Amino acid sequence: MSEEPQLPSLPDIGDILDRKKRFVEKITTVIKCKECKAKFDRPFKVGDYTYKSLSEEHCEKCNKTNTLVIEEIYSEWIDPKKQ
Repeated sequence: MSEEPQLPSLPDIGDILDRKKRFVEKITTVIKCKECKAKFDRPFKVGDYTYKSLSEEHCEKCNKTNTLVIEEIYSEWIDPKKQ
């Protein structure tokens, strides 16, 4: 008969929970210009929502105002130890 397969050891549940505590959430807003179709991102601001028109801000590429729309908002979990 053949030997039983060797499985890798499982980490302790405490190690997994401690690892999750050190991660930091980074929320990013993606903005698109309706005029020149340029996309750029910036940190999330309170009050941002998708398809919101940004009348106070101007496009970084064409420098026009009243043409920016929030296209998407996403979050990432960043490990500060790896930066």
